[in-house]
Amino acid sequence: MHRLLTATALTLLALPAAAQDAPICGGISLVGEWLGGTPEGSDIATAAAPFDAEGSVPIAGHLVRMFSLSQPADIRVETRALPAGDPYLAVYDASGQEVAADDDSGGDFAARAEASLQPGSYCVAARSYESGVTDVAIRVGLQSHAALTDAAAPVAPTTPAAPAETPEAPSGAGASCGSPDVARLGDGLTAATLAGGVTVVGSATDAPGRAFSLAEPTPISITATSTGGDPLIRLRDGSGTQLAENDDAEGLDSRIDMTQPLPAGAYCIEVEDLNGLTEDIVVTLTAFDPAADRLARLGRAELAPGPDDSVEVIDLGTVQTSLIHDMTASGTASWLRLTLPEGGLLVTEAIGTDVDPIITLFDRVGRQVGENDDGPNGLDSFLAMRILPGDYLLAVRLVDQSARGPVRVLLERYVPAE
Repeated sequence: MHRLLTATALTLLALPAAAQDAPICGGISLVGEWLGGTPEGSDIATAAAPFDAEGSVPIAGHLVRMFSLSQPADIRVETRALPAGDPYLAVYDASGQEVAADDDSGGDFAARAEASLQPGSYCVAARSYESGVTDVAIRVGLQSHAALTDAAAPVAPTTPAAPAETPEAPSGAGASCGSPDVARLGDGLTAATLAGGVTVVGSATDAPGRAFSLAEPTPISITATSTGGDPLIRLRDGSGTQLAENDDAEGLDSRIDMTQPLPAGAYCIEVEDLNGLTEDIVVTLTAFDPAADRLARLGRAELAPGPDDSVEVIDLGTVQTSLIHDMTASGTASWLRLTLPEGGLLVTEAIGTDVDPIITLFDRVGRQVGENDDGPNGLDSFLAMRILPGDYLLAVRLVDQSARGPVRVLLERYVPAE
């Protein structure tokens, strides 16, 4: 027998499920608006002026606006809070690959990213560090258009401190970008030499800059990890222009993916520790690997697996009334498939034993329809969604990337009272 829920209870518990005819930028969001109303009307490459938009960034969510390019263009994307707050942004291409991101380059906590992009459709996802809903303004235009924000002043190169009488510097100790004593990741690097990655280890005090040069156009990935620190990294070219910035890609660790090949030349990675500590930060430079990137994103439940992905999916079958599944969860998403025989309210809970689970629900075409970390009961996850009949994928993972422990998943299906 199906469980019954009154219309009033459905209104209180169910969350509205907006939908699009096709996934947005590889499935990063269910909803988004074209800056110019239509794809053709949102072409930045031919626009005489930048496109402006305002909206609200929901708690633990993002605000998505879309634009198109009919030809290659140098674009600028900006967002600032209204009236105050700390937003950050990311730009994704049609496949869901991040092509630009920034936190505070617009000055006064505003975000500002510039990139050279190829023709296609793109999404701007504005997020916020605030604990509540954040109202933001977004501007997308050519770099030749008027800016919404004031670019943050560049960090002046620092003079290396005089060594102590008995120095014991970590591997890769050096100065900041712009100094001849900057720590070096390598010179004349190619995609082949970067296949295994190159690394420099040291604190942000000992090695605030990590320089390298490319011998040929190469797409790259940069990671900064630390046991006790909170690394923030910026990538600059040989002229000092900031190309990308990232703070917390995975937990407190940072990552920059330059999916389009960087031209041959000199580059430098600025490293900060937002914890203000002298903990070692491991900075690794590798050639960008689309297959590895997709696998990592699947592990973070940023997108749902497709038929060609080598990811195990456990089929739970049809949820008639309620279903319990016990599993061992980790920081990498485990995937569960379930079927709803008819529309109604689906309540999903993930109850951890001394661990902090997070759940993400996707529909059959890979669109994210809901996500929750900490529900009404401590660290356990709770998600109540009014959804249509069909197949769904549920990702279960732990907030702590290094943790592993038992999680019980409870699924309950309700239908409206007649």
